[in-house]
Amino acid sequence: MSNPITLTVQPARPELQASSNPQLVYLFVKAQTVATAQRTMPLNVCLVLDRSSSMRGDRLFHVKEAARQIVSHLDSSHAFGVVAFNDRAEVIVPSQQVRDRDTLSQMIGGLEARGGTEMAQGLAVGLQEIERPKINGLSRLILLTDGRTYGDEHACVELARRAQRRGIGLTTLGVGTEWNEDLLETMTSGPNSRTQYIASAKEIAAVFEREVERLRSTIAQNVELAVALHPEAQLRSIYRVAPFITAVQPQNMGNGAWRVPVGEWVAQEDQSFMLELVLPPVDAGTKPVARIDLRYELIGGAVAQNAASAAVQLPAVAQQSQSVDDDVRKALERVVAYQLQLRAWQSVSEGRIDDATKRLQTAGTHLFNAGEVELAETVHAEATRLLQGGPTSADGRKRIKYGTRGLVAGG
Repeated sequence: MSNPITLTVQPARPELQASSNPQLVYLFVKAQTVATAQRTMPLNVCLVLDRSSSMRGDRLFHVKEAARQIVSHLDSSHAFGVVAFNDRAEVIVPSQQVRDRDTLSQMIGGLEARGGTEMAQGLAVGLQEIERPKINGLSRLILLTDGRTYGDEHACVELARRAQRRGIGLTTLGVGTEWNEDLLETMTSGPNSRTQYIASAKEIAAVFEREVERLRSTIAQNVELAVALHPEAQLRSIYRVAPFITAVQPQNMGNGAWRVPVGEWVAQEDQSFMLELVLPPVDAGTKPVARIDLRYELIGGAVAQNAASAAVQLPAVAQQSQSVDDDVRKALERVVAYQLQLRAWQSVSEGRIDDATKRLQTAGTHLFNAGEVELAETVHAEATRLLQGGPTSADGRKRIKYGTRGLVAGG
């Protein structure tokens, strides 16, 4: 079949500055699906659900409905399991191929909320369960919590890394305002993983459904960017901008070559990245800046590995244009806002309230310039709370941390 993914690279400015000094160059890399491929790989999904006492009532009701909804979308080619945790972990639905939906629904209905929160136990049992079915498929642990785990944060991160090393993706979902967003973000910092803030319990079912639909729409795996630069150039940073913002850790392969693991690819879900390069001094003339390859393995495809490529060459001139491409500018505004709010929360934790306030105010301005007006207003409201000597709100903080990334569901 034809290549289902195209790659374009847009420099922030149309020229380089001819100079005896190093210079920063920003490249906006956009990859789009232009054709869909039917995924033939089955799903292997295990839910790891918080069943602590704080989940009683509306939250647990919506969790049960969400789990039943997932079952209704799967068939015997897929595997499904449920693990619940409070002070200990319990297998509610042993991981199995989906054959008897009514029985699975009844098992889910027996879920009750009580006790405290020890997330690592749930993850450990979930990891055991998801490896039980002998299905050569796409495996995903979906964890939902509404509270803070007690003293096992390091174990949670280690278990998340173990799952990722085994090719098992991790989706973490926080509902309400009392859970530890820093922990969930750390757990999902690797490829094939993501985290999301669910502001309202009534959104749980919709978020679960969208997550399973994303998995069903996966067309490629083991996706990575390969970046080739001048040996003296540096890839200073790279951020994924869409479908959500996150820092990506490039691997230096030497001699100007960099490898950037991306994870899985969902059909019709465009991906974009912002690369910050430091180029060595250049004289006048057309100069090669970078070659970027997007490598991936199509699921169900006959070809083991495909690639989309783009090369960037720019003229180096004495008077560089100061105009910035509009798409690049908006992406940069969003990335800078994301960086600023991260540093603001760090300043809050260190007691440097004036610094935190200034960073939030600046982040709000960048978001406004990027067209994120509602989120900018939330950021400015939390900055005002700090300026007036009060604490930030739990909801506002989570909306900012996840909103700057584009990962908030519900209101």
